[in-house]
Formats: sequence, structure tokens, C-alpha cells
Amino acid sequence: MVVAGVQKAGTSTLYRVLVAHQSIARAPQKEWHFFDDESRDWDDPDFTGYEVARRGPRARATMSVDASPSYLFWPGALERIRAWNPDVPVVLCFRDPVDRAFSHWVMNHTRRLSPEERLSFADTVRIGYDPAWIGRRPEGWSDKDLRTRSVVGRGLYGAQLAHARTVFPQEQLLLVDFHEFVRDQHATAERLVSRLGLEPYQKPVEPQARSASQTGFEAAAPTAEDIEVLLAAYAEDLPLFSRLSGIDTSSWTTARLLRGELTPAEVAERLGRKAGLLG
Repeated sequence: MVVAGVQKAGTSTLYRVLVAHQSIARAPQKEWHFFDDESRDWDDPDFTGYEVARRGPRARATMSVDASPSYLFWPGALERIRAWNPDVPVVLCFRDPVDRAFSHWVMNHTRRLSPEERLSFADTVRIGYDPAWIGRRPEGWSDKDLRTRSVVGRGLYGAQLAHARTVFPQEQLLLVDFHEFVRDQHATAERLVSRLGLEPYQKPVEPQARSASQTGFEAAAPTAEDIEVLLAAYAEDLPLFSRLSGIDTSSWTTARLLRGELTPAEVAERLGRKAGLLG
């Protein structure tokens, strides 16, 4: 199976839970990044090296898992996965897009980018991403741009899911609500392996700690205006995603913002305090 997205939505934790199943083997590495590797010849692809990911040390294993959360977003990656195996289950885990965007920015700011390349949260959320760009490379964008400047674009779940459905049948796309997964990892995992046609876990799923976000770094805290920019970006896409996915997003931060149950200032303060950017 392929866990193809989304980034900063618990895919590392989901991977650890999945490989705890008796029929699922670990791949040689969690994030294979095979199908978003632009150094490969995708006009005449050679998948033989990737077959290693389907073999594991467990004699009982019937599948393994590549968890590379960039695949859903990366132009051409889903099409390459289909060319490799048109029947592969594709798992997609979704998280509130405003919260996800902030977590992505924190990762970029603290781990991925050098100090001279780091952008403020305010500048990051103002890098626009047209939903029409989903599935193709924006003109003039490099591979690095796609990885580091797409914070807003990766939260356009409706556009991404609509594109995924043009590549794979709906029943082949297995959707996970990050928020439900956080509340009950075992129940979510059991539902997922059942949909994969596997037997229940022989042992109860041991709760896996989520990857902790960095705190205590130096940066300007998010503002209400920054949250308003994100809200405008997702205002039309989130209802589309809710309709296509069937996931109840009513309790998500973005949905509550759209209904006026939360204010942008309240969300900005919560995120700033979570990252240790506010006293």
C-alpha cells in the first residue's frame, strides 16, 4: 500500500501503527520518495528498484507500506503510482488545513530551510496557490519550490482529492481523519486494515506518540490577518473536500472559522502559544 498524504497529518504515526500489524512489513525506509524523484526517467520508468519495498522480513507479511506524504500533492506522482500498480491501495490522511499549514511552516522554519531561506509565517501564507495548479507544476516552480513554498497549496484537499479520483477509483482511496486517528489510534487502524482485506490485529495497537512540533524558536507569531489569508484560500475548497470525502469537518478549525465560531485572532493566539512564540 501507499500512504500518499497529507504532509503534517500524522503519516509517520500512521506508518508505525500499520507496520505493527502482523501482515504488514516495514519498507526499507518510511518515506521512500520514489514517485516524486525527478531524477528518474519517467518517460521510460524502471520500477525494479522499488520492488524491494514490497518484500519484508516477516514471513507472514502480504504487503508493505511506503509512506511518502508528498505523493498526493506532487505533480505526476499519483499517475506514476498507477503505472507501477493500478490496484495498489492508496491511503490519505487529512487534517484541518489551517492547523496543517502552521505545522508545515514550523517544520520548514526549524528543520528544513537554512536561516537565510526561512520566511515568516506571514510571508509563507501569502504565497498563493491556485487550485487549478493541482496535478501539474506551476510555471517557473522548481522542485525545491514545490517542497518548501507549497504550504498553502497542500491544504487544498478538495482539489487534490478531485484530482486523485481522476487517477484511481474512489474505492481504492482509503481516507483517514487525522483528528479521529489522534483520538483512537486502535479503532482507526482496525477500520483501515479491515478495508485492506486483512485480519484484525493479533495484539492491541500500542499507542504511538505523535511526532512533536518544534517549540521555543525565534520567529514572529501568527497574526489574525495571517489566519484570514489562509481562511480565504480554503473557504471554497473545504466544502468541496467535505462533499467528496464524506469526512465530517464541522469541528475542524477552518470550518469553525467559516461559521464564525472562532475568530482569526483566537486561532492565531492558540497557534502562537503552541509553538512557544507568545508568552
